[in-house]
Amino acid sequence: MTIDWDSSLETGVAEVDADHRNLVRLVNDLDKMLSQGVDSTRFGSVIDTLIDYAENHFRLEEEMLAQLGYPDIADHAESHVGFAHQLGAMVAGCIIDPGPASIARLRDHLHTWLIDHILREDMRFAPFVRERLNQKP
Repeated sequence: MTIDWDSSLETGVAEVDADHRNLVRLVNDLDKMLSQGVDSTRFGSVIDTLIDYAENHFRLEEEMLAQLGYPDIADHAESHVGFAHQLGAMVAGCIIDPGPASIARLRDHLHTWLIDHILREDMRFAPFVRERLNQKP
């Protein structure tokens, strides 16, 4: 269940879209790993990279929104906090039960959350940011 990047996922904010493409690639790496057989070392590496990348992306996104004066930044940041808590719980579940079923649940959750977050949350701020940065959609 890979995510195919297409124009419907583009916010029109170059930095955000580049980060989203990388997050999609990392989620797709989990899918690839499941189809090729779970390797605990590789799984740990993918998860560590995903967590670090998501944290950096969230921080940079929130800093950008703050600098531009986005009025709904608190709600957007709260969605990031919620995701971080859910991700932590799911990763802990994979550590306790490192089998393919746990990893598949994690992958499915990441897939759903990422698409939903981009299409609902990030698309809300995209016009505001593009206008402030003079970027075209």
